[in-house]
Amino acid sequence: MHISGLIRSFLRRIGKFLNRIAARPHDKILALFYRVQPALVFFVVALLGMLTAIASWYTIDHANRLAFVSIAEDAVRRVGDRVENHMLLVKSVEAHFQAAGEVPSAEAFKVFVSHLRKTEQFSGVQGIGFARYVTTGASSDQAIAAELQRNYGINRKPWPETSEEQRTPIVLLEPATDANMRALGFDMYSQPIRRAAILAALAERQLRASGMVQLVQENPQNPQAGYLMYTPYYAANSGRALGLVYAPFQIPSVFESALNRSPILPIHVTAWDGEPSDTSLIYRSDGRPSDRINRPQPVVMSLEVAGRSWKVEIRPSESYSPAVDQTRTFMLALGGLLLAGALAVSSRSQQRTIEVGEALREQSERALNDRELLLQEMKHRIKNMIARVLAMSRQTARSSTSLDDFTQSFNARLQAMASSQDLLARTAWQSADLRTLLMQELRQLFGGTLDEAALEGPDIELNEVAAQAFGLAFHELATNALKYGSAQSDTGTLEIRWQAEPSSTSPQTLIFSWRERSEQPLGEKDSAALARKGGFGTKLLDATMRVELGGSLDIVPDSHGIDVIIRVPYGRVVTDRQLRRRVKGA
Repeated sequence: MHISGLIRSFLRRIGKFLNRIAARPHDKILALFYRVQPALVFFVVALLGMLTAIASWYTIDHANRLAFVSIAEDAVRRVGDRVENHMLLVKSVEAHFQAAGEVPSAEAFKVFVSHLRKTEQFSGVQGIGFARYVTTGASSDQAIAAELQRNYGINRKPWPETSEEQRTPIVLLEPATDANMRALGFDMYSQPIRRAAILAALAERQLRASGMVQLVQENPQNPQAGYLMYTPYYAANSGRALGLVYAPFQIPSVFESALNRSPILPIHVTAWDGEPSDTSLIYRSDGRPSDRINRPQPVVMSLEVAGRSWKVEIRPSESYSPAVDQTRTFMLALGGLLLAGALAVSSRSQQRTIEVGEALREQSERALNDRELLLQEMKHRIKNMIARVLAMSRQTARSSTSLDDFTQSFNARLQAMASSQDLLARTAWQSADLRTLLMQELRQLFGGTLDEAALEGPDIELNEVAAQAFGLAFHELATNALKYGSAQSDTGTLEIRWQAEPSSTSPQTLIFSWRERSEQPLGEKDSAALARKGGFGTKLLDATMRVELGGSLDIVPDSHGIDVIIRVPYGRVVTDRQLRRRVKGA
């Protein structure tokens, strides 16, 4: 029994310790952990879920990228195979020439070409031909014209005119289509791009490709980009270059025939002869590349074409879909968030047990503290009020000429104080509206004759101290007006203005102006009474405005009345709520 009691006591102490931590989190590092525990649980579990989802995302994305790289390599391999077939075609013709030991006749050449396999692998080949390598001159031109007449029965000299020392006019070209017939006699050496490839083939004694050109077989109205492959042919005995076996190709046909093989690849291809630029572009697929967010990055590969390097960029087309869907990644992320939320809610529900008990304890302590504070505040207010009443009674007694005069003046001042206290009580002793306080005081003295149009100014919410001070000030000013000033007759006027203005010595100043005028000049006695600075009313106004509110009081007498100007710091007389509104509005 004793041991169980010790255990219960220990558990109660632990509970109180945890409650103290929860109640005073700034005292302990552990308390910070306690407060953020649900958020921390959510963050950690969600982070783990997100990391798992991110890992899954990158794994799948990497797999999709590798799959797309494989597709790109397949596409480039297809184009490379097609180019390789074209190279074999030119080499096979060159081998035929070597086997014959001489340039064959047009008829023999035609028979040989007709026996070549004409399958889809030769798509894009415009023809197969032979160009003589001769020195520029009249005799060579006549020889070429005679060979063209003998081979194809056409009367044509080498063309165009050239200033080069060498010529390579076409003398054999099969098949004998109209387009190819137009190319017979064309001096390829006269064109710079073709000449560069011819010189490279002669210098290296092997197959070489030209850069991008416009084939002479093409329709000028719809030209297609093309290139040519050259391989030199030498005389068997002397080793002298007799000419070049060549073949022209349409570049779009080369790519399309290679890429349109089944299965169709979901790619968009762009190719350049050399480094990518607008001038080196040789091919671009129809349509547009994919613009999906998770599309693979472009793959750029090089393709060697008989001594030239083509750059081929492969992008996914609009028909591309990734090999592996990312749905699993989103499911992992969603599952991680749901699990994190469930654990955070569970952690928070466990904390509520401690927090509810702590809230009840804090509420009880707060109620006790509020009651104690209220009692202290009441004591303070009562002491201040008694002191103010005693001061008013002493000052009123000094300035009164009889008991009735004292009773009337003292009662009026007490009534002014009670009115301001009543107005404060409506707002829990926190504030009072200046206009309401002023009108309440003036109505008590002037009744229904008060002209509210004479009161002009913005809404000012006075704090507790300022409300009491202005309440007494309004009473004194109204009493003096009734006794000695403009309120003695029906023709007198009273103008009251107030406004908040900037000040050179403080951020803002509340200026209150009291201006009263009589139609007839005041008598000496009344004028002296209004201007008297040693009287109780003046002392009361000066004490409340200068001492309590830190302001100033200016009294300017006039033969027809008096001007009273009160200046007080704006921030000392308005409530915090009014001050915040004004700052925000500024």
